[in-house]
Amino acid sequence: MDLKFSEQDEAYRKKLLDWLASSGELISRTMQGTDDSGERNPMQAMRDWQKHLYEAGYVGMSWPKIYGGYEASLTEQVIANEELARAKIPPSLNTVGLTIVAPTMIQHGSEEQKQKYLKRILRAEDIWCQGFSEPGAGSDLASLKTNAVLDGDNFVVNGQKVWTSAGHIADMCVLLVRTNRDAPKREGITYLLADMKSEGITIRPLRNAGGGSHFNEVFFDDVKIPKENMVGELHGGWAIARSTLDNERSGLSGVVALEANFKRLLQLTESASIGGEPAIEDAHTRDQLAQYWIEIEGLKYLGYRTLSEQLKGQKPGSQASVGKLFASKLRQAMAKNALEIVGPYAALTKKSPHVMDRGRWVAGYFDSLGYGIGGGTSEIMHNVIAERVLELPRSVED
Repeated sequence: MDLKFSEQDEAYRKKLLDWLASSGELISRTMQGTDDSGERNPMQAMRDWQKHLYEAGYVGMSWPKIYGGYEASLTEQVIANEELARAKIPPSLNTVGLTIVAPTMIQHGSEEQKQKYLKRILRAEDIWCQGFSEPGAGSDLASLKTNAVLDGDNFVVNGQKVWTSAGHIADMCVLLVRTNRDAPKREGITYLLADMKSEGITIRPLRNAGGGSHFNEVFFDDVKIPKENMVGELHGGWAIARSTLDNERSGLSGVVALEANFKRLLQLTESASIGGEPAIEDAHTRDQLAQYWIEIEGLKYLGYRTLSEQLKGQKPGSQASVGKLFASKLRQAMAKNALEIVGPYAALTKKSPHVMDRGRWVAGYFDSLGYGIGGGTSEIMHNVIAERVLELPRSVED
């Protein structure tokens, strides 16, 4: 495992940091949600920001140039992901499209699909969502029941999806549907691309425990999807879905987010008190902080190990599942610890004059619970690790 970046990579890092310093005004405007004319328009501000990032070379870095990408090296991608996350720039409006949909489409899509959609994803002209989970098929995704029947040149889709992040603002959706009810459940699934403005689609936002409503229920009632929007072969969607989920679980930027959470927790221990003394002076709290930092460093080096394997042309193992499981548990542990430090004040709402950090810690705790579900539940990650790393027999047969 190589832990050093080359002089060329460090020069690339400096170029990126200089660009960030010169983009302060646009970053500020984006965070305020104003467009070029100064009007309040958060959606357009976020689209403009992604386009600015793309034109500077920091979106679609790994993509083939033929599809609008930059074919950057793996180390350049890691440096950009780390520094952009560390700089606290506005988040991407099109995360699902960039990190989940596009890599899958590059690998499995037709040439016509790539030419039609990929550059629009890069420029945030199309916002994407992911129609996988259902009320009865969340962690057991292969049990999905949303049905599609091929009728001439169209699939006719009926069913329901749930926990669809960004569904209320999305233009397009990657959709898993059952096209053969008689086949074994993993062999009767097809992967489609759905226009969210199609007749028969109903979207209902869901409010989560933290007060947000970024995910949704999506209902399909005789929705027609052109056959040309099928990715891969008929009934061949399960293998494509697996690669989609691998894309969702990969990357080092999540470690930077954990580092940021840790720094906020450290600041909390310096401002809050336990037994009349600053929480940072409490021996148990100090032990916990040390353990969190050790675990974050372990995740970072797990990511570097994966990167080193890729640089040598090797296919990574199951580190993505290990990292995803470990990171979600660590995020939950830090959030729970924060509530314990805040104490009774943790129950206060944002509007209370006595609330700490504008209610960040309560919202953060509820949000942390979702990380053990989204992208594959912790239980599923345990199974993946047991089967692929420990080579244990399957716990459930199809």
